[in-house]
Amino acid sequence: MIGNDRRIYPRAEVQWPISAMTAEGAVQGETKNLSMLGAFISCSKPVSSNEVLALTINIPDTDHSLTVRAQVVWSNRGAGEDEANPHGIGVKFIWHWPAIMTPQPSQLERSLDAPS
Repeated sequence: MIGNDRRIYPRAEVQWPISAMTAEGAVQGETKNLSMLGAFISCSKPVSSNEVLALTINIPDTDHSLTVRAQVVWSNRGAGEDEANPHGIGVKFIWHWPAIMTPQPSQLERSLDAPS
């Protein structure tokens, strides 16, 4: 870990498409970085902090996707359509033990370890 970085798992710089169901409806976006516990996501619409999302992460070049619940821990209400200043959210994954413990975290770990 570097400096004040308290992350347990390293982050992978990956641009994977996502869709999220929020209280306001569907939001499309793309991961900017991802770890076993959460992600930074650039999204098409602003999303409120503390909101719980149904999040689907599509893994490119595969037929696989991950569907998880995630809580927004911070929200950056950028200009949205402006690529230099997109809306962004930081989410933490809410794993429901033990129902999805085995398939999804291990699938995510394999995907993060795969060459880009």
